[in-house]
Amino acid sequence: MDNNVIKRKVILIFSTISNLLKSEEQGDDFKYRLALDIGTEYVKAAIVKFNSKSSEVIGYGQSKQDYSNMEGGAISDIQEVVKVCHQAIEQAEKMAEVSPGQIAIGIAGEFVKGIVTDVKQKRSFPKRKLKKKEIDSLVSKGQKEALELAQEELLADVGLNNIKVELVNSSVVEMKIDGYKVTNPEQFQGKNLEISIFNTFAPLVHVGALRTVAKRLGYDLVGIIAEPFAIAKSIMSNEAYEFGVIVIDIGGGTTDVALIRNGGIEGTKMFGFAGRDFTKVLARNLNLSLEEAEELKLMYSVGKLDSDIMEKIERILKSNFDLLYEGIEVALKGLASGEALPQKIYLCGGGSALKGLVNGIEERKLYEDLPFFKKPKIKLLKPDDIEGVNDQVGLTEIENVTPKSLALQTTLFQGMNKENLWKKVISNFA
Repeated sequence: MDNNVIKRKVILIFSTISNLLKSEEQGDDFKYRLALDIGTEYVKAAIVKFNSKSSEVIGYGQSKQDYSNMEGGAISDIQEVVKVCHQAIEQAEKMAEVSPGQIAIGIAGEFVKGIVTDVKQKRSFPKRKLKKKEIDSLVSKGQKEALELAQEELLADVGLNNIKVELVNSSVVEMKIDGYKVTNPEQFQGKNLEISIFNTFAPLVHVGALRTVAKRLGYDLVGIIAEPFAIAKSIMSNEAYEFGVIVIDIGGGTTDVALIRNGGIEGTKMFGFAGRDFTKVLARNLNLSLEEAEELKLMYSVGKLDSDIMEKIERILKSNFDLLYEGIEVALKGLASGEALPQKIYLCGGGSALKGLVNGIEERKLYEDLPFFKKPKIKLLKPDDIEGVNDQVGLTEIENVTPKSLALQTTLFQGMNKENLWKKVISNFA
């Protein structure tokens, strides 16, 4: 067994005893979980303390990835990623003074598929109140239909037949009984039952890599959470619920676009073009190493270069900006499905802080070529916009939106076992 795992298990034993004593003293039953964001540029670890009344991030750490560790938002070197995860987790545990036993890991990447399916059923006995098995049956049916669509999309993307994919997230977007929307299906009667389900799938090779990472780190994996889902779900305000929003997460390896509409996550699109591509084009054109190009890109973003160098970099990056904008437009067109898109667009992720990116999107006049009623409002999403989890460690940077969102969703995650499908359906409306 890895020495780091043995060390962590010893710490966990003493930490668990200490936490139990604290819980008894405080008269409250707190739980602790670790949320892990394995990004292309950095691994970020957040420890969250929570119970039925509150949740708060009490520990945070991050460690830089090697350029060969990730590709297209997915792990390409498990052993090296585990080492980087250890470094980030040690920082978080030192700050939190606690070592959780459970972990939830975020997943992103160009081959992660978000699909909405609508399933309907005419009930034979409409006067009977809804039962657990009816919901289970419809949800399972929706998942099977979505699985087939996910496999078809992956076939179109990579050209391989029979790709093994796994369900990552499942969330009820909308439920109707005889045409009426309901927010809690229990105790209702009616003839026609309709459910819209948002499912996220990922190739087994990616999901399996995350399970291996959790095992080697010595944690109990309670769930794998699609990162666009986590972010979108975490900003589900009354306004977002009513009018809908678009979330665009520009990371290091992928750009993820999520559509919130009709009170839920209606769909996601992801493509493999993001911050690292800007670094690569600078490295090629200026004959720099990737590390030097990354540093130059960051200095450009905060305006810490001479004006002539700033102008030169702007010219070099222009073609990449255009490719990114075109990718976003294609994703939005695919998500719209002929319906009008929400008027608010939230940008997040480390790549979204690149100088000129937000202005460039505004100048594209999306409302002319896409189904917007008018010019959409674009806002750079910050960690403070993620409500529902208190921040005790100072997560203020734009790139901290994802780990904070994962921390919040980690406290709500119940897994996808058959026996708790009904509970999950109910909780999605809470």
